[in-house]
Amino acid sequence: MADLFFLASKIVWGMLRADTLIVILMGVGVVALLRDRAVLGAVCVALAFVSVLVVALTPLPNRLLYSLESRYPVPDLTAPVAGIVILGGAEDPTSTAEWGLPRVNEAGSRFLAALSLAERFPDAAVMFTGGSGKLSGSDMPEAEVARLILTGAGLDDDRLILEGASRNTAENAAFAARAVPDRTGRWVLVSSAYHMPRAVETFCAAGWRDLVPYPVDFRSRKRLRLTWQPAEQFVLLNLSLKEYLGLAVYRATGRAVHPLPDGCLAAQ
Repeated sequence: MADLFFLASKIVWGMLRADTLIVILMGVGVVALLRDRAVLGAVCVALAFVSVLVVALTPLPNRLLYSLESRYPVPDLTAPVAGIVILGGAEDPTSTAEWGLPRVNEAGSRFLAALSLAERFPDAAVMFTGGSGKLSGSDMPEAEVARLILTGAGLDDDRLILEGASRNTAENAAFAARAVPDRTGRWVLVSSAYHMPRAVETFCAAGWRDLVPYPVDFRSRKRLRLTWQPAEQFVLLNLSLKEYLGLAVYRATGRAVHPLPDGCLAAQ
């Protein structure tokens, strides 16, 4: 069942991406025009064109992402923590395998934050959870890339707990819980800010308690700016759509819990 859910989620999301929907709409329009369905073709092409303009020129993508990223503030950590959990997704296994040097992607601040926290709390365990989220697998385990990054930055290998079998957020939470049966104390959850709402609800559903959300990798802006960056706008829109859709599916299937149960988040 888990394999079927993973496969279905990848296929469905691939079809529901904003750019994919626009390409489909344009394709339908072109085919309609070639078959002398002028009205249908013109409507589809016009809708695709207007959709591109709406995404590229309006604050919609930024506002959708901001509503996710503003859900949890960056905490001012003073009390001791038992562990730090880094969610996978910031690694570039393909480039790392090809060139022999660990490489991160746009979410690399997950590792920067984790290393800073590890230095601030030297007694805390540091867990990384993440396998391959691709249907075709990966050239190199994400957990191995994470190990190279963390130990290369000076983190003691004895502090590391690596979980490399999970393929999505639900498996991150469940497999990480199995790797650390005794989770007494506060655990800091490090992930991208836009992903944090789904991550928290999923970890709570998997039985985690005393979590401290630590959002990083902020992509949205508090102040709106008029710029012509359509590619970036589509990236922001797809990130937010994926999270909203993921939250809805996870809640409907019991993989996420809302509202959060008592004790899930640590007292500040």
